[in-house]
Amino acid sequence: MTAFLELLQIYKWSLPSSIVMAAALALVGAQWTAREKSAQVFVLGQGSSLGIVLGLVANILMGTDFHWLSLLFGLTLGWLTLVISDFAIEKKSDRNHIYLTLFVFFLALTYLMTAITPSLESHMAAAYFGDLAVMSDATGQLALVAAALFTGFVLTYWRQLTHISFELVNQSLIHRSWKNRIFDVGTLLLTTLAIQGMGYLFTIGSLFISTSFASNKARNLKRYTVGVFLISTLGCFLGFCLSLLSTNLPTVPCVLIGQIIVGFIVRFGL
Repeated sequence: MTAFLELLQIYKWSLPSSIVMAAALALVGAQWTAREKSAQVFVLGQGSSLGIVLGLVANILMGTDFHWLSLLFGLTLGWLTLVISDFAIEKKSDRNHIYLTLFVFFLALTYLMTAITPSLESHMAAAYFGDLAVMSDATGQLALVAAALFTGFVLTYWRQLTHISFELVNQSLIHRSWKNRIFDVGTLLLTTLAIQGMGYLFTIGSLFISTSFASNKARNLKRYTVGVFLISTLGCFLGFCLSLLSTNLPTVPCVLIGQIIVGFIVRFGL
């Protein structure tokens, strides 16, 4: 037991940052799902991921190692993706097919960049599957602060954001709210940070696993919110700890499987 606690001390930033980030992403995913924009988030994530890869390519070509450059590229391409999807695609009846086409296009470009830049291959596994156990302290601290701040904002205005989501899906929103603008910008920043530091799989999984299970059990908004929080945080903690017990178990898949297991418990056991 003492040895395990000492092991947890090594990951004093990775563990809390991944738990708080999982909770923040779960809340974001709940709102985007309520707005029937799940496909749009997949495209946003892949666009940001492509931007991060382009930042890596720029670093390789310049012989530098600026982590902020990948973040800048990721935010820029993610923002362009969000703008295009909001203003050019959102009102089209076949928008889901367009989103999937964009997703495949961005994915193809990502692999193309990898093919023409062989030294990128070593980065691709980390970019897509992530490894929370090797996250740097600086990355963990930045992710923790960003996720905690955004979680605080979302919880403070949870009912208002939920009302906005209801109006958006029913096409009855007349005035653009500053809360919704902050939510959109925060979503872009949070998903890009999560993809860069924790991987695409962790980001997309944390966005939708919790809300998929909690929505089937909750009788009201409060129970739904508690369910989303419980599944994301407890599942992430259990999965992270499980991966530490064996050097053969990768962290991110364990975290997502942990969320799924807790999701089944919440849905059928409580």
